[in-house]
Amino acid sequence: MGALSKVLPRRLSFSKICDILVAYLNAGADKEYVGVSEVADKSSVTLHNISRNNSFLKSWGFIEESEKEQGKYRLTREAAEFAYAYRIDPDSDLTKQLLRSILSKDDFLPKFVERIKNENMSRDDVLVELPRVIGDLRADKVGLNAFLDLIAYAFQIDWLYTPIKPSQPKKVAAPGEVKIARQIAKKARGKISTPIGIAAEPRANISINLTITPEITPNMLKEYIKAMLKAYDEYFQEKTENEPNDFS
Repeated sequence: MGALSKVLPRRLSFSKICDILVAYLNAGADKEYVGVSEVADKSSVTLHNISRNNSFLKSWGFIEESEKEQGKYRLTREAAEFAYAYRIDPDSDLTKQLLRSILSKDDFLPKFVERIKNENMSRDDVLVELPRVIGDLRADKVGLNAFLDLIAYAFQIDWLYTPIKPSQPKKVAAPGEVKIARQIAKKARGKISTPIGIAAEPRANISINLTITPEITPNMLKEYIKAMLKAYDEYFQEKTENEPNDFS
């Protein structure tokens, strides 16, 4: 049975666990201790979920807490190497091997994995056994499934493993991008006219062809389209108000 200090994830998927590790990598890697808010800024996972899963990450040797500043953590060297490899190529055998090395520091888990393989245990059977083997009987179903995905991924247990789609990192528009997007939107308001072949009727379908340059980011494109639609609505409303009323 595993040491009592080991805990399972709390309401977090495997891809989100990896997202947190990559966020720690981007925030300070194994060089700087960082706070949870700094990690959350570089992750799609909420600050609350990161905070309540730090115990899991710490117990398995992914992160270590600062002795001088409680509540600040940094990746261990091994976890930093895995996070970097996962960020580059999550499907690589080397990436999986790096994770396997971290999970194998205590020999009880490799022994359990060997049992899974020898007995060809099903996913349901493993889920029942895991809390007892790990020593965390308070595990929730989401975290339990996440840890099983972690094991299946690291030890490449084919019949238990479902390919994991990496979580998308949080995208924050730079101040310069916001400024440019606003400029595009402002210009668009004065340039939109009724497209050729479309009658000036309420809620007409709009067909727009856009030429996207490398400088146009997704956020800028979104603002541009919103501005075009708003400008068309304003144009149609103004046109309607100026047209003679049949009932006058």
